[in-house]
Amino acid sequence: MKQPRKQEGAALFVVLMIIMVGTASAVFSANTVSHEVRGAGFARQQMQTRYAARAGLIGALEWFDIFGPSTVRTLMLTPGSTEGVQFPPCVTGSGCYPEPPLANNRRAYRLYPQHFEALVSQDGGVTPGLFEKLPVDADASFGATSAHAPLVVIDIYDEHVVSKLAPGAAAQGGTKFKYMRTTLTARGRAQLKDVTETPHGEDHGRQGNETGADMRAYIVSGPFITGSL
Repeated sequence: MKQPRKQEGAALFVVLMIIMVGTASAVFSANTVSHEVRGAGFARQQMQTRYAARAGLIGALEWFDIFGPSTVRTLMLTPGSTEGVQFPPCVTGSGCYPEPPLANNRRAYRLYPQHFEALVSQDGGVTPGLFEKLPVDADASFGATSAHAPLVVIDIYDEHVVSKLAPGAAAQGGTKFKYMRTTLTARGRAQLKDVTETPHGEDHGRQGNETGADMRAYIVSGPFITGSL
């Protein structure tokens, strides 16, 4: 028995609606998965940047311990001093440092990657260095195949010499020691290795899609003998 034309048209409409709903669901699912993958990538990059900043902060604590608070304080009180070596905020042919340079009249000191590089072995391990390896390594931090590379600078500032006992010191008092309280802030950035865009000058070399994370430590160092400062 031949079906009426109205029923054939209704069946075709139902089939088309099912196809449209299935296609819309597939497009929505693909778009959702794409956003989730991108979000997971951003979260991973942010976490890696935080780890790089933390590694730079730990390296700065070791650097501080090697030179001692007296030497570090002298560097902080010498405007523009970088141990006799001037590191510009941007190096031609390589990436830029993520922060503007310190003002010459600021009682502070900044550690650049070159500070750590100068403390590793300079002859392939024949003569051991003060650092066994660099605190922040691009391959170890982000992976050899990553499009991003870590860049960390550490600011040492806000120093105060006090006569109060450090936490954990003997409670009876009567000592003639002084201690220096200092703030260290590691400024970590994840920047693209191959950059085609030209950052604006007022951005101080920052990229439009870089990730930033800061880590901070408040340390007490010393002791100093009374009269030495």
